[in-house]
Amino acid sequence: MLLALVSALIGVPAASVASAAPAPTIEITVTGDGVALRPVFDPAVSRYGVATSAATGGRLTVAATTSDPAGVVRVDGAVVTGPTEVAGLTTGEEVSVVVDDAAGHHAYALVYLPAAFPEITTVVDGPGVSDGNVLLTLGTFAVALDRNGVPAQVRDFGTSVTDLKPAPHGHYTVMVRRPGAASNWDLVELDEQFGDVATSRAVGLVNTDNHDVILRPDGSRLFVAYEPDAVTGLVDAVIQEVDPAGAVVHTWDSGDVLDPATETTAGASPDWAHINSIQLLPDGDVLASFRHLSAALRIAWSDHDGFHRGDVVWRFGGRLSDFTFVGDPDGGPCAQHTVSRLPNGHLLVFDNGSAVLGANPSYCVDPADRLGPTVDRAATRVTEYALDEDAMTATLVGSWSRPGRFAYFAGSARRLPGGNTLVDWAAYQQALVSEVAPDGTIVWELAAPTVLSYRAEKAEVPDRTAPVVSVSLPGAARYDRGDRVTPQVRCTDRGGSTLQSCTWAASVPTGAVGTQTYTVTAVDGAGNTTVERREYVVTSPEPGIAVRSAGTWAATKVLRLPRRGIVRRALLRVTNTSVRATDLAVTAGAAGSRYRVRYLAAGRDVTAEVRAGTWRTPVLAPGQAALLEVVVKCRSSAAPRRRVEVRVGRPGSADPVTPASSVRLSLRGR
Repeated sequence: MLLALVSALIGVPAASVASAAPAPTIEITVTGDGVALRPVFDPAVSRYGVATSAATGGRLTVAATTSDPAGVVRVDGAVVTGPTEVAGLTTGEEVSVVVDDAAGHHAYALVYLPAAFPEITTVVDGPGVSDGNVLLTLGTFAVALDRNGVPAQVRDFGTSVTDLKPAPHGHYTVMVRRPGAASNWDLVELDEQFGDVATSRAVGLVNTDNHDVILRPDGSRLFVAYEPDAVTGLVDAVIQEVDPAGAVVHTWDSGDVLDPATETTAGASPDWAHINSIQLLPDGDVLASFRHLSAALRIAWSDHDGFHRGDVVWRFGGRLSDFTFVGDPDGGPCAQHTVSRLPNGHLLVFDNGSAVLGANPSYCVDPADRLGPTVDRAATRVTEYALDEDAMTATLVGSWSRPGRFAYFAGSARRLPGGNTLVDWAAYQQALVSEVAPDGTIVWELAAPTVLSYRAEKAEVPDRTAPVVSVSLPGAARYDRGDRVTPQVRCTDRGGSTLQSCTWAASVPTGAVGTQTYTVTAVDGAGNTTVERREYVVTSPEPGIAVRSAGTWAATKVLRLPRRGIVRRALLRVTNTSVRATDLAVTAGAAGSRYRVRYLAAGRDVTAEVRAGTWRTPVLAPGQAALLEVVVKCRSSAAPRRRVEVRVGRPGSADPVTPASSVRLSLRGR
């Protein structure tokens, strides 16, 4: 009555009201020593990081539920009905949680993070964020993060790493700190799964520096280095090109080209130039940024237009700037970290700014007196300049900053294909990385106050990692027909697209005798598929029985007893054909009054037990046999033919006894 009244008031049929059930609710919790889920669980978010402590020990307890009574929850491919412990987890390994309920198919990944991994939070997540993952280095970690700060790829190098970025052929490069001097790094090329491909260094130099490197598609490289000059006592900035075979093509040294006395803003510091970024321009020249010159230089990398290889084509900013700055009251960059030329010819600059810090001077040139004392400018901005290389003007066409944000060193700005700009805040640790729309709106931002990121790059990080399937069949993969066998199956994936399915039969089919194949198929969100197959053998569980009095074992035997008093003997062999140890029951039919049949086991008369069906062999191992002696005596000279059937079966077996489980003794008087 109430249902009909409600339906009348809202104008829909009563049946529709009755069927409008709420959508199922999914919950996932993860517990363990010092464990936390990041971000907080939201059914609409598919990937999560799992923060841990030193005591977690790779062990988590996952509880996943759906309010749909008919729903199915799987953890690493196995159906679960309550909290499930997962052990043996390592950095970046994912626990898969898949829920199928009335609302559909839901796949989640819980990424195990080590205790040292920093806490990353999403501060801003608005519309207009570009696709792709953010590549960062966080202390000893190289990571590709999604928009929630959850790694699609993560690797702990155990030593400091910087400058993770895309490289040719779908690979990545990262600079890895090695033992030794303060500037002592290796270029490591990584594959799609962040595994090592190749390692290289500058040739014949004291060190290879970590600030930047370029790996070309042909395998040639451009390194930067900080090289001590034994004559001047200064540390020069070096750019070195090495061919694919490792031979030096060209080495450019700031000490050979620039004048420290007139160009540096670093005062008496030996590190007078401090190179921190390089870019190959379309014509082959190199655009290099020098923090302690507060300038970017275009360096001829071949002879052209009257310049020789290694000549400075122009200086952008600094004391000896070749450009006049238009519309920029600050007169160009100061202590900038990353300078890049955009496809439209503009320069994009992560302009750190500077201020006196301890013994370090400010590196900002006074635009009113470029050769005079430096001035403080303790604010960081991202700037864009239009260059006129004929009039030698640099017009400020864009400048973006946020009050109070000052990255004293490091950081980057990268223009993204859609027009947004990716900003890495480096030394300003109240923000980690921001994505800024052309109108200056921050559309996305991560924070990680406990760690500094050197530089940020954004890239599509495709999942080329196939899921991993582990299959274990118990009992050495040999079963009796009809056995109920539960396999041990685990499906995992760590490629970043989240495991979507792990398909396998809950029990191993054992209905057919012979060699069979058990198959498990795992598929991730990128379509990567892994199929694992395991062969197993199903045998007939009916025990074997054979008879022999002379000659070979057979299924039938004729015993001739031509007159009264004749005694004949035969042996019954009872064999356990099962895959497991068992005893066997032997039952014999009656032979009639004309014959006396006795059954002896190891000399003991067990006739009554055999006739009653209660006699058991000892426990026999698979393939092991027991012998039972049959003694037949003729009681009448005119004894007719009789058949005695002896059956063998497994005690308690529900399987019907087949002809193969019996033998026949034919008793004949003549």
